[in-house]
Amino acid sequence: MKKHTALFLSVVLVMALMLGALGIRGTAAQGQNVMVWTKFNDQNPQNAQDNWLAAMLAQYNQTGNTATNTFQPYDQINNKLNAAVLAKGEVPDVSYVDTQYLNFFLQNGTLTDLTEWVKAAPWFSDLDPKALAACTTPDGKIMCVPAHTAIMFTYYWKDLSPEPPKTTDDLLALGAKLKADNKFAFTGKLSESTSVERMYYNLILSFGGTIADENGLATWANEGTVKAVEWLRVLFGEGYAARESLAPGFDNEQPFMRGESATFLAGSWSYVYLTPLTSPKTTVYEGTPGDVDPKTAGAVGKALAGGELGLAPPISAPDGKPNSFLAASAWGIPNGAKNIEGAKDFINFQMETTRNAAYSIAYGALPAMLTAKEAPEFQTDYWKTVSQYQTEYGVNSPTFLDYTLGLTLLSDAIVKLITDPSLDIMATLQAAQDEYNASVE
Repeated sequence: MKKHTALFLSVVLVMALMLGALGIRGTAAQGQNVMVWTKFNDQNPQNAQDNWLAAMLAQYNQTGNTATNTFQPYDQINNKLNAAVLAKGEVPDVSYVDTQYLNFFLQNGTLTDLTEWVKAAPWFSDLDPKALAACTTPDGKIMCVPAHTAIMFTYYWKDLSPEPPKTTDDLLALGAKLKADNKFAFTGKLSESTSVERMYYNLILSFGGTIADENGLATWANEGTVKAVEWLRVLFGEGYAARESLAPGFDNEQPFMRGESATFLAGSWSYVYLTPLTSPKTTVYEGTPGDVDPKTAGAVGKALAGGELGLAPPISAPDGKPNSFLAASAWGIPNGAKNIEGAKDFINFQMETTRNAAYSIAYGALPAMLTAKEAPEFQTDYWKTVSQYQTEYGVNSPTFLDYTLGLTLLSDAIVKLITDPSLDIMATLQAAQDEYNASVE
């Protein structure tokens, strides 16, 4: 019955898109090229996300319109888009955007207000409210079209930790137990700006701290952050965490992939990259980057099915609540775009049940469209767990006016405090906070 219902909803939605597009596409001309920016490489595909984009563009180019992608680095695309708009230079017609940059975009006038168009779209009523909220300003303006949402959680090897560590105290106890066997309790991305989204922000919240206020100013110089840093100093000082966690890049994945670390803090998309996996029992689980079904294929899916790998919420302070940064990806139309009708046509093409599901499963995230969440690939234990964690632990992104600068200064300060225990914690945090606030005031 569920499959029949999902099929019926898909057919209805496709028909609605076909009929509604007459009023939505406006004057978009057949054959008019759409310039797109994404963080995916369709010309030299390396993973499921790249493969998805290449296939999607091929499908779109069969509609009579065409689209050309320009690959941008994942950690630069939002700032490069803003810089292009401010410089009044060449901007794409439509771009991938991370919604945590919404406040930053608003401050700079980067994106076009899409409120009326989105509300008139046939897929508007099918949007998940939480995903739509990520694209919506406090005064109700819709500045982007959400594609999917992702969260952070813990992977753990059951042979090293039969029960997942729930608190910071649990993780230290696990580290003490594993150290004699030259194993680590933890690895994860704790360097560079993304470390705040993956670890520091969630941890600081669980200790009762904050990192930004409603005005976009930094607030991280507080007792909650101090407690988080004190714990991190013990974790690394005692050798319980892999040092790769503090290195630039993504070498932090390797200790877990080799079965040397009991836990790995990562995003719901991480299974796309974690292959091959070698368990502590030396079982090798292999998958290919383009093979992403988390239940039946890919190294993570096979390790879960084999019973050696488990999933758990992020760790929290002993008296705190787990928190998981909610990352939403979206499509935005920048101010200065030349082919706005073509951009809307391109977005409409994405906002169809099967296409939204395909994009989301390739990315490693939950679809923004409610009907897409009913797709068979999201009915697995893996995705049901992700959905549960998102509902129970998901928290909105921090509200920095300059998002990248805020994350970078906080991450740099924490890494310095971990690697140099002689530094005064509060003084170092305060200096970084003052530097940020002075730059945006």
